[in-house]
Amino acid sequence: MDLKSITTTMDLLYHKYLIPMMLLNEQGELLHPHNTLDTKTLVKRYLNQTANETVYMYHMGNYLLGCLQFQTDDAFYYLFVGPCGVIGTPETSCYFLGHEYHYNIHYSKEDKRSFEEYLQLLHTIFVQKVVEKEHIRWFYHSEKESHALRTDLRLETNLYNRRVHEATFDSYHFELRYLDYIRRNEPEKGAWVFNKMKETYDVSLSPFELEGLKLKFSAFVAVVTRMSIDEGVPVNQAFALSDSLIQGLIHIHSAEECLRYIKEATYRFMELLHSYPLAQKSLLVKTIVNYIDSHLYEKITLEELAEVTQKHKTHISGQFKKEMSKTIHTYIQEKKIIEAKHLLLFTDYSCEKISNLLAFSSQSHFIQVFKKITQTTPKQFKDVHYAHYLG
Repeated sequence: MDLKSITTTMDLLYHKYLIPMMLLNEQGELLHPHNTLDTKTLVKRYLNQTANETVYMYHMGNYLLGCLQFQTDDAFYYLFVGPCGVIGTPETSCYFLGHEYHYNIHYSKEDKRSFEEYLQLLHTIFVQKVVEKEHIRWFYHSEKESHALRTDLRLETNLYNRRVHEATFDSYHFELRYLDYIRRNEPEKGAWVFNKMKETYDVSLSPFELEGLKLKFSAFVAVVTRMSIDEGVPVNQAFALSDSLIQGLIHIHSAEECLRYIKEATYRFMELLHSYPLAQKSLLVKTIVNYIDSHLYEKITLEELAEVTQKHKTHISGQFKKEMSKTIHTYIQEKKIIEAKHLLLFTDYSCEKISNLLAFSSQSHFIQVFKKITQTTPKQFKDVHYAHYLG
């Protein structure tokens, strides 16, 4: 059989059975069908296992793979078979070796026995010899191993794509500059970097452009949210904006809309970041404030803050008061009372429950601190403001 006869036979079999196949040479390089992907690297583990006159089959959980070798008078070949779906599984698509395969369009589903019979047929055609039962080898991967293999294959595919596009280095540095312009509140420069980033960040996270942009947007929001917290935005405020922006993705229906939405999110974070006075404070003070904001429902001590910041408590007390014009103890009390106001207006919790939730030593202590900061008792505050908030 010459190469043209082999590839023609492969094409006819694929149209008949809808089970993909790849023909590789002795070095593992792809000969048919044409693909720019570095398939040799991705299927090397299977080729290394393949022995003469032996058919190797792999049950990957949701799909099946197969591999055999044969030679003609002129050359030596590997035949890699799959992916073939497993009949009875709910999946209707399969992402494999850089391609999105769709059930009944690009691949079929078979049970173990029918897939084995198909490999026997291929062996008979290309090796021109019936495979013996003892030369049929099955390998089974647990669900955990199957997921790991898919991750490894995607890793190899993405590394290849990034090498081809040469986008990683440029997009990484553009992203650093983008975040820096957000920190410095320079929207015009941010817009320029954003447009350049679109041009250079070509590596797809999904075969569908809109879905890929939404995935990139979610990753972008996560990074900027963390950066905003590090720069002094209260944790709840940062995550509230993050949540609202991601929830808004459901209303985005085109790639163009998504790109505009990413730009809008940039400005929203810029406004949030620079509306808080902590933006200009030291890293030490930002760290203390972030810790307090994240632990309002716990008892917070100077010893804990010293451990978190890896600084002596005398040093952090002095530095905090210098930059914030109040003691750490006063700041904690003020933040807890702000949270208490919210609980009074938007829950039915009693003063006793609120004092317990916010880790006050007692209900009377809570009322005392509340009155000191607001010049009113919790009950008086609720009586005055509750109706207003309901309205």
